[in-house]
Amino acid sequence: MHVPNLVGDWQEYDEAFAGVRIRVYDLKRVDPPKYRHDDAKGLTYFGFSVTVENRAEEYFTIDLDRWGLDVRIGKNGESALVDESNSKLIRGFNVYPMHRATASILGAGLASKLKTMDIQVGLHIDGVQARRYVWAGGMGVHEQSTGRGLRPSTARTSIASEVTRFLEGESESR
Repeated sequence: MHVPNLVGDWQEYDEAFAGVRIRVYDLKRVDPPKYRHDDAKGLTYFGFSVTVENRAEEYFTIDLDRWGLDVRIGKNGESALVDESNSKLIRGFNVYPMHRATASILGAGLASKLKTMDIQVGLHIDGVQARRYVWAGGMGVHEQSTGRGLRPSTARTSIASEVTRFLEGESESR
């Protein structure tokens, strides 16, 4: 089973884009922009950052636009509003070796659904659609809990750890 990254985790590209890595972090509630979009009335605004880092020996041209982002909220994965006009995206930026580029994204959704959030990011690198990665998080989940060895799936009280212990016990009994 593939487990999504937690907000704050880095993911590295391989093959054609070896040396490029990306992460989603700093997920938090934010004040709505002064002239917010009419579709967002009654919704709670949130923001997060996406950083692309180049550790390769050559530069890459990075594009992260609205169509490279998909934000889902709530247990049923409803689409959140991504406020493109108030976000700071990355368009046609050359990321040289040992440099970074960061996008600041604003979105909105029902406050009751912001406890569970999946953020999918797909970059265009040198004009080619690169692999899409998914990060899971939500309001009230602190990034400090995403450090090495502290994933919720390894916590003793999580449902995932209970399922893992059950399955390990079943395999040992056979």
